[in-house]
Amino acid sequence: MKITDAIRKRGNTLSFEIFPPKGEFDVALVRSLLSSLSPLAPSYVSVTYSAGGSKNDALTEEIAYMAQNEYNMPSCCHVTVINSEKSEVGRVVDSYKARGIENVLALRGDKIEGIEVSDGYLHPTEIIPTLVDKGFCVGASCYPEGHPSSPSLKNDLSIMKKKEKLGASYFISQLCFDNRRFFEFFRGVEKEGILSPVCAGIMPIMSKAQVNKMIYMCAVSLPGEIIRILNRYEYDKEGLLSAGLDYAAQQVAELFDSGVDDVHFYTMNRPEIAEGLVARLQAKGYLK
Repeated sequence: MKITDAIRKRGNTLSFEIFPPKGEFDVALVRSLLSSLSPLAPSYVSVTYSAGGSKNDALTEEIAYMAQNEYNMPSCCHVTVINSEKSEVGRVVDSYKARGIENVLALRGDKIEGIEVSDGYLHPTEIIPTLVDKGFCVGASCYPEGHPSSPSLKNDLSIMKKKEKLGASYFISQLCFDNRRFFEFFRGVEKEGILSPVCAGIMPIMSKAQVNKMIYMCAVSLPGEIIRILNRYEYDKEGLLSAGLDYAAQQVAELFDSGVDDVHFYTMNRPEIAEGLVARLQAKGYLK
């Protein structure tokens, strides 16, 4: 199923990001993860690719295939281009297509020192038309608080519009902890005339170190409530996770109330966190 159809089929949809486990492919581990996520009825799952230059596209493909064929969850495969030759990206994409993968997420990725590419892509806009021509439902990234290297949010929105014109038919946003930033961003999306569905990225708070890493890597801001939670539960791991899920559930509820197309939850491969979020949203009456 195409992700655009999966999102529009139901209201208040929640999707999940997962990533291939490090090392060799552990079928039992992956099946355990997928079997825990499947009863939560996500609109789709996205599977990351080539984290840290690992070139784990085979694992990405296998997990996405298992999700859609064994667990009836629509799936999409990430495709990052910056550290690979065009021929390598082409091989990966053709393999996805041959395996019956319908959806991909076209990403630039982070440049990795020591990897030299002689004939590669510099930006996902360069590969989006090719992916569309191959018959994929193509997604792209967007940044509610602006990309760290972008001069302005307005510039980001114009790039987002360009991605849509080139064929991207859905977007997944960078994580954001502050709904005020989300709402400002969505107003910009509407003003720019972007019509493709946007999945709002939400990440659970699990530790102060994790949040600090996200601030450094993604240049996200922290609302006062997050700071209070981190300070109050800094030495209480379980209390921090519970309070973080309470915050995430309230954030998702507000996004659903605003009419967001979909919320994309970064599960960190911990199904109990996804289960905790879904339980809280069910208690609030947002999910069945």
